[in-house]
Amino acid sequence: MDKNPNLRVTVGRDYLIKPDVVVGLVGTPTASTQPWMHAAVSCKWTIRSDRIQNIRHEFGQMVRHRRGRQPHLITVTAEPLPTRLASIARGTGEVDAMYHVAFDELAAAVSASKNTGQQEAWGEVVDQGRLRDYNTLSAALRYW
Repeated sequence: MDKNPNLRVTVGRDYLIKPDVVVGLVGTPTASTQPWMHAAVSCKWTIRSDRIQNIRHEFGQMVRHRRGRQPHLITVTAEPLPTRLASIARGTGEVDAMYHVAFDELAAAVSASKNTGQQEAWGEVVDQGRLRDYNTLSAALRYW
């Protein structure tokens, strides 16, 4: 790509997709020696409002370029605002689920707050199963 400007324009170099964690299935038959990608994990301590679409873009690119079955596309976060979590959960399926590292604590904080917007967003993502407790992630990966 360094020597071919047409290739640089076609492929692009400004935003390389590189999941924070990938989970492969060892022992699965593939055309290469690499195992099937079972899950891709994007880890975001918090989610800046101007960067919310990055997660969707990363996973959308992976979906378009995948070969074989769809991996479990997840985000692990400690984001304290349910409205930001909802902005990722809503959409057309670029993100399967989000796992929150302080799920119970955030549930208690949202419940105790007087902010109806945050409460409604929390109810939406939890009731739809889009936001889950981080402690359930290993079981989800086993049975996905």
